[in-house]
Amino acid sequence: MKSKELLQSYADGLRNFGQIELTSSSLKGAKLCHINLEAAKLVDVNLVKVDFFNAKLSKIGLTGADLSEADLGEADLREANLQGAILRGANLRGTTLIDANLSQADLTGACLNGAKLSGANLTEAKLRGANLKSASLIETKLVRTDLTNTNFNRANLSQAIFSSVKLKNTVFYDAKMPNGKVFSHLNLDTVNDGNILSKQIALKLNASDLLQLETSIQEAVAILYWNIPRSENTSLETIKNIVIQQLNKYISLKIALFNSLEQ
Repeated sequence: MKSKELLQSYADGLRNFGQIELTSSSLKGAKLCHINLEAAKLVDVNLVKVDFFNAKLSKIGLTGADLSEADLGEADLREANLQGAILRGANLRGTTLIDANLSQADLTGACLNGAKLSGANLTEAKLRGANLKSASLIETKLVRTDLTNTNFNRANLSQAIFSSVKLKNTVFYDAKMPNGKVFSHLNLDTVNDGNILSKQIALKLNASDLLQLETSIQEAVAILYWNIPRSENTSLETIKNIVIQQLNKYISLKIALFNSLEQ
């Protein structure tokens, strides 16, 4: 089927286009909400700014497709193949992506607020600046995924697989983590560890300084954490001690450096 034929049939009221094959075509900016493209194969099709709102797209083949700024809100994309697809700035609010293949996909700046991503594969995907607030990522695979500036506020990450991910300014406030526990934001300005010295010396840090400090610590811990060799018998306590030992080593070196600069 050619794109002009599809658009004309849609304009005539037809909505069921399941299992069609469309190649080397353009549907850029097309209004195709509520369309049924289940198990269809779209190869080298320009889908920039296409309107697939509430569309039925389960098991669709969209490998490498360009869906930049597309509207996929509330669409059904379960088991869809979106490997290497470009979804920069796309609207995926409330979208069902259960068991979908999003490996190597570019979701930079995409809105996945409330999206259902249980069992999805996000290996080597880019989620820079993406909004996954209140999204469901149960058993989702995130391996070597770029999570820079990603918002996971109140997301459900139960049993999700995280490995060698890039964490920078990543937000997990009130999110349900892979271990089943809810992550609460630690306010560094109000921490009271019972240390007499910390009570005597109040750090002069504003909100911006605290955010930068937290971001830097998170990035440093992430680099160490994902590079620790481990086996099935490696305990969390062992990993924690190795990270702390390495951080203490570098902290001591940097304190000595700054001290020498003052003298």
